[in-house]
Amino acid sequence: MIKFLVFGDLHYDEVADGDRRIEEILENAQKRDLDFIVSLGDLCSPKIENHKVLERFRSLGIPFYSVIGNHETDNCKLNEILDFYSLENPYYFVVCNGYKLIFLNTCYLRSDGKEEIFYKKSFKSEHALYPVVPTEEIRWLHEELNDDMKCIIFSHHSFINDFPKRGIYNREEIRKNFAAKQVLLCLNGHDHGDDYSIVDGIPYMTVNSANYAWLGSQIASSKELQEKYSYLQGMLQYKQAMSAYIEIDDSEIRISGMDGEYLSVTPDDIGLYDYRWNGVSIKPRISSHLIK
Repeated sequence: MIKFLVFGDLHYDEVADGDRRIEEILENAQKRDLDFIVSLGDLCSPKIENHKVLERFRSLGIPFYSVIGNHETDNCKLNEILDFYSLENPYYFVVCNGYKLIFLNTCYLRSDGKEEIFYKKSFKSEHALYPVVPTEEIRWLHEELNDDMKCIIFSHHSFINDFPKRGIYNREEIRKNFAAKQVLLCLNGHDHGDDYSIVDGIPYMTVNSANYAWLGSQIASSKELQEKYSYLQGMLQYKQAMSAYIEIDDSEIRISGMDGEYLSVTPDDIGLYDYRWNGVSIKPRISSHLIK
């Protein structure tokens, strides 16, 4: 059995209450007997002044794992990111209580037949296909799945979101390597929303942001909204720091999410009445699930 807390997209540097949100996540973690904690990327800018963020999460004395998010690559090269997280490789696995935890790096683009990691939003170049999992990493993943261990896969980008430029571009190719009963669960962040589905017997869950729904282009689409809400910088913050508690044993997976509320401005206020964005629900919640 394994028990862990997972959260995503804290974006510590972008808001004034980042420290409060860390403490809320840690308070939730302290209520549980956890084996580890996972960040699904976009934790903070991987600079020396933010080592305090890692220190807070590691202060509980249990392993803290992270995948690389696209915003970690905004201003830092891969070697700087790896140094910050004390990682030897951008993708890796860990064995915990007989389960294999696989942490992928999905922050690559493909352009003119070449694959390279994001850097300073290079994925916005005209001919780039993104996000992709590069060939070398797919080969490594296939080898890691070529045993009888039960796996949980963590990534920043989604393996099932079909909304343009959101899900992993070569997701269908990679999913062919996934086998139900071996890959127990896939968890991702990035989309700042809540989503869950089962594809070919495998559960896929997008974990909502620990901070906000991003609706910058919705606000930018209207001069009136721009004038009224430009101070938000596209961020509609949740009041609570979202996280999920997950237990996995031989018989079932129990995902305990949480319900919250918006801190002030809501999607209703900017005319997004269906609470859908980038292919996911942006209601302030992480849904709970029982998977047999």
